[in-house]
Amino acid sequence: MTRGTTKLIGAALIVAGTAATAQAGGMERSSQDFDILFEPGTRIESGVTYVKPERKLKNIRGSVVGAKTGGINPITRRPYETETGEARGYAVPKFSAKVDLTDDLACAAQYREPIGIHSDVGTNTVEMYTSIEQKITSRDYGLNCSYRFAAGEKGFIRILGGVSYQEVEGYQSRYLPAGFPLPFGASLPFRTGYLNVEDKGYGWRLGAAYEIPEYALRASVVYQSKVKYDLEGTVTGLFPITIPVVGEAEVPDSVEFKFQTGIAPNWLAFGSVKWTHWSNQDSIEFLNTSANLPGPFGAIPVGARITGLDLYYRDGWTVTGGVGHKLNDQWSVASSLTWDRGTSTGLQSQTDTWTLGLGTTYSPNERIEIRVAGAVGLLTSGTKDNTFIGGKPNPTGSIADFDDDFVGALSVSAKLKF
Repeated sequence: MTRGTTKLIGAALIVAGTAATAQAGGMERSSQDFDILFEPGTRIESGVTYVKPERKLKNIRGSVVGAKTGGINPITRRPYETETGEARGYAVPKFSAKVDLTDDLACAAQYREPIGIHSDVGTNTVEMYTSIEQKITSRDYGLNCSYRFAAGEKGFIRILGGVSYQEVEGYQSRYLPAGFPLPFGASLPFRTGYLNVEDKGYGWRLGAAYEIPEYALRASVVYQSKVKYDLEGTVTGLFPITIPVVGEAEVPDSVEFKFQTGIAPNWLAFGSVKWTHWSNQDSIEFLNTSANLPGPFGAIPVGARITGLDLYYRDGWTVTGGVGHKLNDQWSVASSLTWDRGTSTGLQSQTDTWTLGLGTTYSPNERIEIRVAGAVGLLTSGTKDNTFIGGKPNPTGSIADFDDDFVGALSVSAKLKF
């Protein structure tokens, strides 16, 4: 593989990665990847992507609690507002260190933050009864390896595999109506409840690839296992005591196919298709684990649902296509278009996303590459309605509309070859 082609591939893949990261379905933010294992020599790569989604909710209505409070916000003592911003910007760092153990065996240690959520609607609308602020963060420490063997005169087949150790933390605050939840809180006033949970888990991945380096041709398919979590933590503010809770959750499994090939001198085409099993996420229930709740709350049994995160996702599909071009020995550019199918079934605002990515790679010498990529996208319009969940009325839910909204991302990374 020539030096120019190597840079070209780098620019193309960083654009594709930025576009997919900008607003992937479910909770996805980034993933372990094998691209660095195809590059010869010892390499270190580090970078960060900042994503800014601009999801605005309007015409917020249909709240049972809002009706029972006469349309007056108990915090502001004014009528509830009907519009609010929902999404918050976030940064996603990454790090990879790759080494060739033999001519055919290579391994890379990687750090990623694969899933996350950060929304904050404030306390001016009835959305606060579903959630004021919600934040999920994760850390993935992975090891990926590749072994190749010859397949024909110019081609190679690679076996790809890896393992990960993951940590996840979740936080949610919500404003609780007087008397909620029944039948345990009939005498309680309006107040704010807080959920804090965390756990760790392990995952693995396995795949294969075929490549012809001379033509910059590569095709790969990788299966990523699900990661199970037995979340533990506390609920505070719901009652005058701290309640220990547990809940089961999963980061879903996925399958990703990637393809790239040279199409003309100094030109490269690439694409990918990823399926993620988000439909395995319905409701994450957090259950009481205390058998000795003091005072009048001793009637709450072990295993009772204290709160929950109602998702009811559908499977996610992400499709990317693009082209890259080598301008000269130092510069190459690439562009991509990504469609991500929204995972919401109506409870959230995660509708389809279209993203255009542009990126460039600058390599002043054989050892250094600097990459900059940007993405602009469209979050498609729709309506979210959580007044009914799983076919049952949800008194703290509401309905909200949203128009087409903007999402932007900027990615900067650098790679050093030894």
